[in-house]
Amino acid sequence: MSSSFIESSFDYQSLLPSRFRSDRLDVESIEEPVDETGEPCSCFPEMTWRERLLGCVTCMLCGYMLSIGSFWRIKDLVINHDPLPFVLNATIGNIIALAGSFFLTGPKAQWKNMWLEKRRIATGLYLGSLFLTLFVAFLPIPGPEGFYLLLLMLCQYISITWYTLSYVPFAHDIIVSFVRRRISVS
Repeated sequence: MSSSFIESSFDYQSLLPSRFRSDRLDVESIEEPVDETGEPCSCFPEMTWRERLLGCVTCMLCGYMLSIGSFWRIKDLVINHDPLPFVLNATIGNIIALAGSFFLTGPKAQWKNMWLEKRRIATGLYLGSLFLTLFVAFLPIPGPEGFYLLLLMLCQYISITWYTLSYVPFAHDIIVSFVRRRISVS
């Protein structure tokens, strides 16, 4: 990276919200989130903000590594017709990754945010597909069980991606616009 970029006179910190501006970001000085009663919005009130971030990142990394690592077991699903190793690793990994956000906001606030209007459909699809995946994996159902499980896993990944993008400003609008342009061209 060129030194002119680093030595630039542009104040990059002016882009940050005021509570995050300083010469050096001091994570310990960030205020704890509180609910309407003034109580901390976390199930870990004694943890510092740095510890919360570490817990969140650790859960998310472990969850996503377990979830992505499950694709090494897809051959068990296809060849041996044994969906449990693939499905359980992926679904439990997704649950661990989602639980990582509890470190930041707490379960109550996370649950409330998940059901906001712009996230409601993605949340319902995600939680529904998590439940149905475990249901189909453990209970015998008629039909091609492996196909159902792959379809449910696909639904999990699509819905959690859409849910995550709801936190990025204008991401949904950009994706919908892109898809509409592609469909109109075809």
